[in-house]
Amino acid sequence: MSAWGKVGAIRRTPGLQAVFVYRFGRLLDSRKKSIAVWPLLAVGWIVYALAAAVVRKGYGIRLSLSADIGPGFYVGHFGGVEVINCRLGQHCSVGQQTKVGRDGQIDGPRIGNGAWIGAHSKVFGPVTIGDNVTIAPGARVTKDVPSRSLVAGDPGRIVSRNYDNARILPPI
Repeated sequence: MSAWGKVGAIRRTPGLQAVFVYRFGRLLDSRKKSIAVWPLLAVGWIVYALAAAVVRKGYGIRLSLSADIGPGFYVGHFGGVEVINCRLGQHCSVGQQTKVGRDGQIDGPRIGNGAWIGAHSKVFGPVTIGDNVTIAPGARVTKDVPSRSLVAGDPGRIVSRNYDNARILPPI
């Protein structure tokens, strides 16, 4: 793919734009101890604040800087997505109207690599979700989930303990 093709992909994909803005904010946050770059940081934080406001208001995606999101994060659909005070591993994916973590919550969810979180799902509390877990649409997870599990329902229950989500997400 050419450079212009990549720019076009960013322009057409709201989830990718939200992740780009999140990564920019995390970069600014990581540089705040370098006194030499403070003048640039002031401008950077203004740009970040404007871009984050556009992403939140325009697309309904809130990726808080308090979340630690691994590489390969994918937001498939926009609208009502909130990722706050949590840790997501590599190659995770979330659907629309998904909430992971809460404001004011110190110990948020810890989600492993390759997790797929379906639309309208909620993951709250100090829970640990293993690698390659699939959370069905509409599930509400408040308890720990072992790796390679399928969780469904409200409250979330493990439906399958050896579930392969490779059809949904490519293996890591």
